[in-house]
Amino acid sequence: MVRRWMRHVLPGLLLVAALMTSGCAAQINNRMNSWVGHHQSELIQAWGPPLQTTSDGNGGTVLIYGEYVNLGQNPGQVYTDAWGNVRYTNPQQHGYSRTRMFYVNGDGVIYSWRWQGL
Repeated sequence: MVRRWMRHVLPGLLLVAALMTSGCAAQINNRMNSWVGHHQSELIQAWGPPLQTTSDGNGGTVLIYGEYVNLGQNPGQVYTDAWGNVRYTNPQQHGYSRTRMFYVNGDGVIYSWRWQGL
């Protein structure tokens, strides 16, 4: 029964997950690209100040926005091992970091972008 499920249902679930992820990536690309040609002051007004700025190496700057996406925590578990000892596993935190970077020329106009993490 489990093998049948894995053979027939699991590939469909993986396909749905891949399509959803690619849809999210396209939305992020569109959102990031919509800022190209705008002045950095407009971005800062809409998104707030960046967490960090650095040089782009060409006389401009890179505005870096980032955050940690908390997906929750699995609680610790109490169990008895094979020798009768009571053991405890620590809670496990789950999440990821996402970063959005905007490249700004010397005139303050956004000319490119990069992102990592949905």
